[in-house]
Amino acid sequence: MANRFFNSKTFYILASVFFAIVLFFNANATSIRNQGTNQSGEVYTATINNVPVELKYNSNKYFVSGYNSSATVHLSGYNRLSITNEENSDTRNFFLSVDLTKLKTGKFDVPIRIEQLPGGVTATIEPKTMNITVEDKAKKELEVTPKADSTQLPEGFTIDSLTVSDEKVKVTAGNESIQKIYAIEAALPNDVNLTENYSGTVTLHAVDSAGKILPAQIEPSTTHLKVTVNKLTKDVPVKITQKGTLDKTLSEVKTKISDKNVTLSGEKSALEAINSVEGTVDITGIVKETKITVPLHAAGVSIDPQEVEVTLTPVKIGI
Repeated sequence: MANRFFNSKTFYILASVFFAIVLFFNANATSIRNQGTNQSGEVYTATINNVPVELKYNSNKYFVSGYNSSATVHLSGYNRLSITNEENSDTRNFFLSVDLTKLKTGKFDVPIRIEQLPGGVTATIEPKTMNITVEDKAKKELEVTPKADSTQLPEGFTIDSLTVSDEKVKVTAGNESIQKIYAIEAALPNDVNLTENYSGTVTLHAVDSAGKILPAQIEPSTTHLKVTVNKLTKDVPVKITQKGTLDKTLSEVKTKISDKNVTLSGEKSALEAINSVEGTVDITGIVKETKITVPLHAAGVSIDPQEVEVTLTPVKIGI
């Protein structure tokens, strides 16, 4: 009975269908395996800058400094998809590390390792090693010193006050390095010119007696700095100029100023160039006593007050 079935036409049809299915799935599996693979032998390359380097050490016991936190990785391989995946930080498998677990305190030149690199992909690291200083960890609470350089003040200006929102901070550093800390500075940014009072967030730095920045972790790492300046001042008279058309029934319009003098503040050169400030009033349509607020302007300085009240008093012809 069995022999008759295996020799039948039905058996041969079923066997043909079975082997066709097997060949189909085998072909598709081969296609999937070869997806992204370069059939021509071309090598794909990629250069990835600023790849983070992971440090492996006992962070509860040691403080590590003096190293670059990233490196450059050059990748190559025949599979373009693999190279693309490793180039993208979101799909990347490999990572860089430095193993310090067997080291104690001192200065070392340690190799940078690449881990979990996919098969078929080769990599070179630049630089290949990293200079690292390992110290016993130390902690201390230190006062914050606000700082503004005199070169950031215009001529004639002086600093009235310097204040920070955090008077003390927690500092973590190496045992030797923390002894060298002269101050925790909250320095005014170099690009700020103190023509006005300053208020803003600045980064804190640990510095030695020569002003050199030392490696340290500061908590909090920023503070709010306020700098109040005393400006150079000068009192000058106010002059009012009339414009417009005088009413035909009037001989003139008299002016009376609420503030005959105002105070200017600014850089010395700008103040020396100004001997008075002017305001302009329009007398068109003025036929009765009128009070007008007039803004004052002067180049390169601040004015206090910035406006004056002018009383316009018309004078009839023949009076």
